[in-house]
Amino acid sequence: MPKFVKKYTGSLIAWIVVVILSIVFLPNMSSLVAQKGQTKIPSSSQSQVAQKIQEKWGHGIGNTMDTVIVFNNGNKKIDNNSQQKINYTINKLRDNKKNYGIKGITAPYDNDATKEQLISKDKTTELVQLNVTKDRSIQSVNDQLKDVVKTGGINTYVTGGDILNDDFRVSTEQGIQKTEVIAAIFILIVLIIVFRSPIVPLVSLLTVGVSFIVSLSIVMNLVQYYGFPLSNFTRVFMVVVLFGIGTDYNILLYNQFKEELSRGKDKVTAAIDARKVAGKTILYSGSSVLIGFAVLALAKFSIYQSAVGVAVGVAVLLLVLTTLNPFFMSVMGKGMFWPSKNFDGEGENKFWRFLSSKSVKWSIPAIILVLIATVPFMASYHNKLNYDNSVELHDNVPAKKGFQVVQKHFSKGTAEPSTIYIKANKRLDNEKSLNELDRLTTQLSKQEGIKTVASVTQPSGMPIEQLYVNDQLDTLTGKMKTAISGLNTIQKGTTNSNFDTTPLSDIGSSVKSIASSLNTINASSGQSSSMSGQQILQSLQQKMTAAKQPLSAQQMQIVGATLQGINSQQQNVMAGLKSQLQAIAANTQNIGNNTKSVVAQLKETQQKLAKAAQGMNKVNKGIGSANDYLKTLSDSKASDSFNIPETVLKSDTFKNSVKSYLSQDKKIAKITVVLDKDPSSEAAMNEIDNLQTKVQNNLSGTDLAHTTVAIGGQTASTSDTRHIASSDFIRTAVIMVVGIMIALLIITRSILQPFYILGTLLIAYVTSLSITKLISSSLLGQNMLTWNTPFFTFVMLIALGVDYSIFLMMKYREFGNVDSTASKQIIHASAVIGTVVISAAIILGGTFAALMPSGVLTLIQVAIGVIVGLIILVIIIPMLLPSLIKLTYDNKSKKHEAKHSK
Repeated sequence: MPKFVKKYTGSLIAWIVVVILSIVFLPNMSSLVAQKGQTKIPSSSQSQVAQKIQEKWGHGIGNTMDTVIVFNNGNKKIDNNSQQKINYTINKLRDNKKNYGIKGITAPYDNDATKEQLISKDKTTELVQLNVTKDRSIQSVNDQLKDVVKTGGINTYVTGGDILNDDFRVSTEQGIQKTEVIAAIFILIVLIIVFRSPIVPLVSLLTVGVSFIVSLSIVMNLVQYYGFPLSNFTRVFMVVVLFGIGTDYNILLYNQFKEELSRGKDKVTAAIDARKVAGKTILYSGSSVLIGFAVLALAKFSIYQSAVGVAVGVAVLLLVLTTLNPFFMSVMGKGMFWPSKNFDGEGENKFWRFLSSKSVKWSIPAIILVLIATVPFMASYHNKLNYDNSVELHDNVPAKKGFQVVQKHFSKGTAEPSTIYIKANKRLDNEKSLNELDRLTTQLSKQEGIKTVASVTQPSGMPIEQLYVNDQLDTLTGKMKTAISGLNTIQKGTTNSNFDTTPLSDIGSSVKSIASSLNTINASSGQSSSMSGQQILQSLQQKMTAAKQPLSAQQMQIVGATLQGINSQQQNVMAGLKSQLQAIAANTQNIGNNTKSVVAQLKETQQKLAKAAQGMNKVNKGIGSANDYLKTLSDSKASDSFNIPETVLKSDTFKNSVKSYLSQDKKIAKITVVLDKDPSSEAAMNEIDNLQTKVQNNLSGTDLAHTTVAIGGQTASTSDTRHIASSDFIRTAVIMVVGIMIALLIITRSILQPFYILGTLLIAYVTSLSITKLISSSLLGQNMLTWNTPFFTFVMLIALGVDYSIFLMMKYREFGNVDSTASKQIIHASAVIGTVVISAAIILGGTFAALMPSGVLTLIQVAIGVIVGLIILVIIIPMLLPSLIKLTYDNKSKKHEAKHSK
């Protein structure tokens, strides 16, 4: 006997050392969950392919997360004063980008396209899009940006898919802390009520606490060093499962120990016998739970795999309960139950005796009654789930507030746009590739369910008219009209240019006549200038004598002298005049000759213009026909095609669009799509699923036919999550059921009993989901279950609910030698184990109820589902299993009894 105590004293010391080491080497859980606890989607999924493409985008914004800053002025328009404050905040972000981890920033007033996209129609809200590095933790980025963007008089929020997911992580952690405290207090109170002692609850919490601390440290170290699966829910489910079933197993063990003590055994013998009897049931039950959670390692979805951490916890729990509990029992004995003096075994449970006895008596009606009560719920349940992670958060979380503001003042899809990436093996900044991208953009914008589509050729979400053939044709036909008008004028001039050369001919004749007269004058002037002064004097004297006034000698002398001077001057003048007259005559002669020549040339030109007018008429008609064709072409659908001139392609304005929508190496294009519905809705996910196929079909047969197409964004990621979750749920559920089935085959040593047990569990599961949905709709205001509620409810109910069936069937086997028939056995077993099962269900349900104050919708719905499922199990287990046992084994028992009586 002392050897037994010594052995388990060593166990106590060993566990103390292990707990100390576990605490010392426990990693930073918050950091681990932030880094490795997010939902992992297979790398082949389109959202993950898109993520890899985005990481290589270049322009300094690769490997970044999209973050949105929201500036909101309530329901009032943002005035100039508020706008100046907002601009100041935006400039502060630009000036300190490196300090805030910002690699890219797009503000409302950057250009016309951003005005259209980032300012709400009612002018009350503006958005700033940030590309923030992933090298820093999301929480640190969020905390810093929230402080930086605070703007006086304006509501400011920091939001985005990554921010919301991280807030969900933080909320879950805070919820876990509440759950741990509430669960411990609840279990303590229930155990005090059950055992009427403060010591047993403390011992139970101590042993379960040891298993939790040790297993949590093991799991977190496995995550840190070996890539063990982890999620936001790993720790919280380890808490509720270990404290729930750990307490259940302790109740089973302590009740057996109490019963052994009531038989007068000493504390060591009672501890040994209790460990043998109850320990066997605990190991069987724990093994089925262990197998149920361990097979989740075969799941493909990371969040399903993360439940394997619970299997580690269950393994440690079984080890602790079977090695540490014996120490306290063997050392404390009856003192464990102080101040209680009652050591009688657990009495029969009247409720389970009533249900089991009536079900055995009326087996078929009992089964029908269960089906009548559950089938309507099962039939009404449909698996339409909510994939919107924002519903997990309380409405007072700033990121969720910002998200709701965006949805209110913009379209719902604006908060989470989707991005189509088209990756080619050649550059896309050429007319041919841009034409295909523009055609695709236009096609997508016409799709039902899509609000706006923006791309390199349509950066504002609207076509640039100048880049399309119809606009260019309109410009060309306008210019051609002007040309036609000019040609008509010229044609009229050439047609009416019938020159009359007669005036020019007369001018020529007249000019020649003038030249002849000038020559005559010139000759005459030469003759008159040849008379001497003496001849003039003699002529004058003759005329004066005739007048009887002859000149005296003196007068003759004076006149002669005067004439001599005049004659000299006259000769000089006449000489100059003669020279000028000769030049004028010569020039006039040339004018006349030239005029005659012009006349001849004009006659020849007139003949040529007549021919030109005929040709101009033909050209005018041709241009008119061409213009009519171009006008017809401009009005047709054929002119809707894209055509970018080389000058525009190289312009600074278009370069900004290229930088936004083409990667740095110009081999990747992105198209931003804003849906007109909630991006996390089922309709949005269906739209995105169809969109990838539409894009690939649209590019088929074009120059971009062999490109890689992937869609990124929250909707694409959520859609991929939906596909992998729904497909892997069925696969994982089958694996889990098969694993538990194998365990039950070994435990029950029966082929039919495992089917009875699992059938009972499945009925409770589906019914509980349907009821949970009704409760969630009426009390929580959520009409749908979150997408991971069915899985976690299934895992918990099947893995944990199987315990109660095992408790019953193990007691059924134990009474095999006492009761003569199967009916008596199962009724007796039900009556004896009923109190334990009900107590265990209350404790497990209460532990899950501790999840409700967490504020996380998934945890609340899972808690409701498990609690409802446990209530259903507590009612239908003593109805279905006894009925089925009676129908299956009663005849065999009677035959066996008759055989022995002979």
